[in-house]
Formats: sequence, C-alpha cells, structure tokens
Amino acid sequence: MLFKIVDDWKQFLPPEDEKRLNDVLRSVAKHRNAYRASKDVKVAQLWCAYLELAKQNQLLYKKLKRMEFIFEGIAERMKTEEGSEREILEALEKF
Repeated sequence: MLFKIVDDWKQFLPPEDEKRLNDVLRSVAKHRNAYRASKDVKVAQLWCAYLELAKQNQLLYKKLKRMEFIFEGIAERMKTEEGSEREILEALEKF
C-alpha cells in the first residue's frame, strides 16, 4: 500500500471545526440506542445528526424572533416619542 490511511480524519480539520464537529457528535450520541437499532446505522446516525442540528437551528430561530420583537417594540416607541415631540414643537410654534 502506497498511502497510509488515517482513521482519525478529524485531525485534518481546523481546530475550531474539529471542536464543533465533536460537539455535534456528542449531542448525536444521545440517540445511540435509536440508530444502533437501525439496519443501516450510518444513515440513521446521519439523520440523528440532522435532527440535532435542526433543533439547534430552531432554538436560534426562536431567539432571533424574540430579539426582532423587542427591537420592533423599541423602534415603535421611538417613533411614537418622536411624533409626540414634533406635535409639542408645532404647538409651541403656533403659540
């Protein structure tokens, strides 16, 4: 054999990507009983990884929606305050 095959292919990833991948793999390990019961363990494990990533994505989406709600409320209050200030200035100018 001309080339030696390295089993730990993750070592060739940048350190931060390897850490991220290991975090995903640890979260997927929670589903070990499910994917080990499958006929095709590798495919089931990939689906479990997809599930974990989708859950993380959903959590981020909820946080983003909450932040949008807060910022929209702040913008609406600022718009209302600016309108009130403008009305007061116009009233003072007429006075």
